[in-house]
Amino acid sequence: MSGLYAAATTSMGAWMWRNHTQWVAEKTRELAKKYGADTEAVYCAALLHDLGDSRYERGDADFDTWSWNTSKEILKKAGYRKAERDKILEAIRTHSCHPGHLPTAIEGKILATADGMWHLQTSFFPVICYMNRPDDTHTYTQWQEWFKGKIERDFATKIFFEDEKEEVRNDYEALKRVFGTTPLDDVA
Repeated sequence: MSGLYAAATTSMGAWMWRNHTQWVAEKTRELAKKYGADTEAVYCAALLHDLGDSRYERGDADFDTWSWNTSKEILKKAGYRKAERDKILEAIRTHSCHPGHLPTAIEGKILATADGMWHLQTSFFPVICYMNRPDDTHTYTQWQEWFKGKIERDFATKIFFEDEKEEVRNDYEALKRVFGTTPLDDVA
């Protein structure tokens, strides 16, 4: 796994392995023990959940397909049975918590929670989200609106457990204060 990230051909690939993937994986272990989930399954899902970043830039047409197929291949080569692979892949598929694609299994909820916590507790939003903002975001005010949607999804939708939501609440509130939706021309 680390070899794919080490050989990354993208702007975020190697950085994601060092700064994001491993943190999320360790957090999933902690949460799996706390909430009685399959620790190995959720840990594997965490290691694979952003695998596409090692090969493709976000938004590339092949990002999701390559990530999905490569994850399936890795799990199969590692000897996971189909039911185990399906559980891991379902956690990966739903971890972003887009409308209509929320995790139902505890492993998916744990992966989504760990991922959302990392987003809110690190420099992810002010650095990565601004550098990788959508192509249709041309002004700071447009970015603020997009950003607001991202942090709301991470806090309100991705974090499934109240203890963890409370752990990141101050970080979430600080991000809203610092990068809120007050237009620059309205600032005194």
